[in-house]
Amino acid sequence: MMSLTLRLTLLFSLVSVCILAGLGLLIQRSVENHFATEDFAEIEDKLNQVISILNQGPPPVDKDAMAAVLNELVLSHSYLELHIKSSSGQTLFASGPLSFPLPAGESLQPGKRYRAEWSSQDTGYRGITLLLSEATSAGQGVIITGGIETTRHTLFMQTFAAQLLTFMLLATLLSTLLGWLAVRKGLAPLRLIKARARAVTAERLDQRLPLESVPTEISDLGLELNRMLDRLEESFNRLAHFSSDIAHELRTPLSNLMTQTQVSLSQSRTCEEYSDILASNLEEFERLSRMISDMLFLAKADNGLQLPSTDRVDLAQEVGKLFDFYEALAEDRQVTLTQQGQGSTCGDRLMIDRALGNLISNAVRHTLPGGLIRVEIQTDEDQVRVNVCNQGSPISEHDLRYIFDRFYRCDPARSHGLTESTGLGLPITRAIARAHGGDVSVCSGNAETCFTLILPIHRQGMPNEETAIR
Repeated sequence: MMSLTLRLTLLFSLVSVCILAGLGLLIQRSVENHFATEDFAEIEDKLNQVISILNQGPPPVDKDAMAAVLNELVLSHSYLELHIKSSSGQTLFASGPLSFPLPAGESLQPGKRYRAEWSSQDTGYRGITLLLSEATSAGQGVIITGGIETTRHTLFMQTFAAQLLTFMLLATLLSTLLGWLAVRKGLAPLRLIKARARAVTAERLDQRLPLESVPTEISDLGLELNRMLDRLEESFNRLAHFSSDIAHELRTPLSNLMTQTQVSLSQSRTCEEYSDILASNLEEFERLSRMISDMLFLAKADNGLQLPSTDRVDLAQEVGKLFDFYEALAEDRQVTLTQQGQGSTCGDRLMIDRALGNLISNAVRHTLPGGLIRVEIQTDEDQVRVNVCNQGSPISEHDLRYIFDRFYRCDPARSHGLTESTGLGLPITRAIARAHGGDVSVCSGNAETCFTLILPIHRQGMPNEETAIR
């Protein structure tokens, strides 16, 4: 594909050629018009002199004396030819074979001067003819024709055209060279962007394009490229952290399984002891299975999570079912569950139950004994809010920024008891909310933390009811 520099240079050269060609034609036409004006003016002057000579006296006139005077007039201009004849066609004076071409079907009118340009035997002429009807020294009715050869003008114009063409070619080459230099200098910021972009690698994603050194026309391009690099850097960092977190999360249960298996194989044991060891291993396997399922769910969310079905979901009814499920755990922790408000949304029932369950489970785990968990459902014009609030230690500002990141837990100690969270519940809740066209937020303070699940009432931006996405 043709480079931008070559394309702009050719375009600049084409514009230069058009301008120079137009200017050359204008100059050539102006010179030709100037010659024509000068020639006709000189012929007019000579004709006026001839008329003055013919009006010097009444007829009969001495033809030899008049011819001598006219010959002297013609000899003063080497390119001038003069022809005088009577209206009856008798030639009174002729300095050369001058034949004035009248327009077809037109006859001479007394006193009217006719101009023409013609060629005879490869010789160009410009001439003027007129009919004198009044009496002169040559008689009654005289036709006077004066002409000038244009051969010298033709030769000059040919030489001038050749020189002008040579100048235009040289000017075009010079314009092309200067255009190439101007385009190359003008595109220097793009080469700088190219060099900076070449320096960007997976290990050097912090490189940014210098917007202060680029012109206004491509500053928007540089800004969008910088934003793209910001997104890439954020994605790479998130991927690196995610890989590190996966390794960290999987290492401990696998290490536990290996250690426990090695210890159990170090000596013979009873069937009951082997049964206890297998039961313990099964719990670790179930925990690994849940973690892998959650990671697969989030991987699908990164590539556009699709809803298996879209039904009308009564949120108050779903919260009530979840309260029944967590009632025993809440009583064991001496936590009170309360619910108020009504509302519904359209989406996948199982996914919405999972999002609400994550929030309620998280609230039960972090509510102090004797505390209260309050679930409020609020309906606006086009969306419904589910507020899950619990009494307990507030979350710090630092933790609030990362609380929806994968594997992130506010507690810095990463112990792995059976009741520990894997740090994937809140990211899954956010993925489910965004898949439904909503979102989730959190605020914490005054010994209370409140998570808000926002869902649309209608199916805005979601597939039709008739089309189930699989």
